[in-house]
Amino acid sequence: MSDFSAPPVPGLKRPGRSVEQRRRRPARWSSVLVASTLVVLGGPGPTITALAAASSFVTVCGFQLCLNGAPFVIKGATSYSEYGDPTEAVQLAEEAGLNVLEVTEFDTQHDVLSGTMSAATWDRVDAFVAAAAAAGLHVILNLSDYGQSLAAARLTPTTVDWGPYLDFVANRVNTVTGVAYKDDPTIAMVELYGEIAAPNYGSPTAGTTAEMEGFFQRSLDEWHAVAPNILVSTGGFSYINDPHSGIPWQEIMSDPDNATCDVEVNSVADRDVSVPSVSSYCQQLGKPWFLAGWSACLRSAPLFSGDLDSWPTDSAMAAHVLDMMAVSEDDHPSAPGPAMAAVGSDFWNLADTPAVPGSCDIGPQFPDSFSAV
Repeated sequence: MSDFSAPPVPGLKRPGRSVEQRRRRPARWSSVLVASTLVVLGGPGPTITALAAASSFVTVCGFQLCLNGAPFVIKGATSYSEYGDPTEAVQLAEEAGLNVLEVTEFDTQHDVLSGTMSAATWDRVDAFVAAAAAAGLHVILNLSDYGQSLAAARLTPTTVDWGPYLDFVANRVNTVTGVAYKDDPTIAMVELYGEIAAPNYGSPTAGTTAEMEGFFQRSLDEWHAVAPNILVSTGGFSYINDPHSGIPWQEIMSDPDNATCDVEVNSVADRDVSVPSVSSYCQQLGKPWFLAGWSACLRSAPLFSGDLDSWPTDSAMAAHVLDMMAVSEDDHPSAPGPAMAAVGSDFWNLADTPAVPGSCDIGPQFPDSFSAV
């Protein structure tokens, strides 16, 4: 049941992560189209009929993603603890039936700005992307580390021009495959800055509402200019349930360069307020939404009222896994629930680690949860 009486609750910060105008032009579509292939997308509101992109790159087609002319649904997870052994990450993904691994928290020196473009960092990203490609998996490249490193250097991430960093990423040639990132269809999408700090919550590096809107407008456009074949989105927003957070999410999500409307679920308010709001708004825009992050953590008690990440047993964690799947598939009993199905979801985090209290890793150590994924 929805809990609309609860006060707005910011999304729960995950372990290891830092807390923290629109242009009027047509939406971006793939340049490679096959007129004989139609995808009819229904649901509440007007029916959208879109040409499916016959491309080896993941593209947007109406309220869905498409790959090689067919719908593509993300079944994904972060796997940040497996960068030293990408073969293990790929094996776990295959066992779990996943098709996407999100590459995030990948800097070898966390929150150190000088290391964000180092060979040590990107050589292991190269190996991870190459291993995913060899297994027929896709990756989402989450660039939040760069924003966190800027903040750690006491800079305001939304006032820094990310253009040079985005150019570096797009034009990097993978040292394993020999393919430039901007030309690699293994990369389904780039997320700029997930869980960005809310302007009105007192963070000294959050910047203003106007600066946040300008940052996403500028950065989305910069990525599209250097890597037009790779989708780009904001990354998952938290705090949308709070109208006083200062996040101009509607203005940002409506930007035509923003491929999907990304939201994270860490609280009851995220699930029962943010998801309906985002999915309904983006349905009106004619673009898809993405459940960009959720967790199932082993904890004896919730961390705050409405916490949806903390569960006391494997079986309880597994029930939450199924709950998140229902949310992404538009099959959730809460009212109003999502306005339409998401393009998929990512969970935090896929890894085979000890089942100790506080762990947010899902793997064989939690057999019920791993099976539910």
